[in-house]
Amino acid sequence: MDAKRFDLNIEKILEDWEVYHAIREVIANAIDEEILTCTKEIKIFKDKKGRWHIRDFGRGLRYEHLTQKEDEEKLKNPNVIGKFGIGLKDALATFDRKKVKVFIKSRYGDITLGKSEKHDFEDVITLHAYIHSPSDPNFIGTEFIIDGCTTKDIEKAKDLFLRFSGEKILESTRYGEALEKKEETARIYVNGVKVAEEENFIFSYNFSY
Repeated sequence: MDAKRFDLNIEKILEDWEVYHAIREVIANAIDEEILTCTKEIKIFKDKKGRWHIRDFGRGLRYEHLTQKEDEEKLKNPNVIGKFGIGLKDALATFDRKKVKVFIKSRYGDITLGKSEKHDFEDVITLHAYIHSPSDPNFIGTEFIIDGCTTKDIEKAKDLFLRFSGEKILESTRYGEALEKKEETARIYVNGVKVAEEENFIFSYNFSY
């Protein structure tokens, strides 16, 4: 059966995004799904073919989520990351621009990326998601298989998250947490995502949004 085409409707390419920025977005979405569904911790690993996998164990991604800029469920939850309006489709566009192949797997379908003419405009070629029948209808969660990124890309992306930093929580308040500073420069996180660095701070901090 031929795959269905879904136009990602990308109006503007984020030229300043690198591969690790796109990986950061995939990780952020996986962590959000873990938090929202109270499922087990996400997995990030490299397979024998050198491809990187980022997997959550939540409800499974549908193709409609690829262009969703804001999620009402996330906006109501104070602990998630994705409410800042950074879209998954921006990450997919970055992967495409950087010649990184992506395969997305969930029980709702297998998704790949490709270029096709825009509906009713044959002379306009845009980035599309190709929706295939699920290879595993019983698959739990969502898995991104990324082919063409480096270990350095993965590590740079993970370094932007508190959960992978190794920084210990020293004190918790209703505004957030004071953290043990691991390096000379303190890190500032919002909901576990690094947003800035401060040279003159004694501690690192994680602020609740």
